[in-house]
Amino acid sequence: MGSGIFITGTDTGVGKTVITAGLMTALLKAGIDAAAFKPVQSGAKRTGKGLVSPDAAFYLRAAGVSARESDYSLYCLEQPLSPHIAAELDGITIVKEPIIKRCREYLDRHRVLLVEGAGGICVPLNRSGFLMADLARELDFPLLVVARPSLGTINHTVLSIKYAQMTGLRVAGFIFNNLRQGAGLMEKDNAEMIELLTGVPLLGMVPHLPGLDVDGGIAGPLADTVGQYLQLTEIGGLFDECAGSTAGRMG
Repeated sequence: MGSGIFITGTDTGVGKTVITAGLMTALLKAGIDAAAFKPVQSGAKRTGKGLVSPDAAFYLRAAGVSARESDYSLYCLEQPLSPHIAAELDGITIVKEPIIKRCREYLDRHRVLLVEGAGGICVPLNRSGFLMADLARELDFPLLVVARPSLGTINHTVLSIKYAQMTGLRVAGFIFNNLRQGAGLMEKDNAEMIELLTGVPLLGMVPHLPGLDVDGGIAGPLADTVGQYLQLTEIGGLFDECAGSTAGRMG
């Protein structure tokens, strides 16, 4: 059985999908059988095939993988709202069992599974109060937290990491995404302070990549760029560390 990582963020729109697709692509280029999965997608796109996940489509486009988007997503919700209310509007109740079952199937087929959450870790999936954090705990996957490098990120990132730690989740590291040209002292200090306050390492700073369009499925320079800005050796080591735990929990 393979091993997994749960990719979350400090907010919506911080670039979880870009990092997930970039990491999947980098792992595949390194010869590691990896897959990415978006279990809950709000703001899904309606096509002749029904609702499809633009995030899952972006993974496939970035990695050059020929497959159906529906194989890499599960709950596709039309309204771009918090999943619990988007699901209600679609007449659906999100439950954990199909998600866990699908993850188990992926882990049987792939060496590495990247699961991208929706929004941050306190996003509710249903009215019973089941959160993204609870899903990560059920899967027993360590977290990678994607954050902005800009002013305010210390507060947002520390709050996200501390909440995860207080609720028993292991946070493997955080990644700054969309680093603007000319970034310097502030961004460096932001990373250092987050490390100091949480004990969690920075695992990469990914610059702003012009030409990316997740909704449009345009990966631009992603495939050849993101991997070089991530500490892949450290990230790869996480899979070895968590493989036994994942197999025991989900086997």
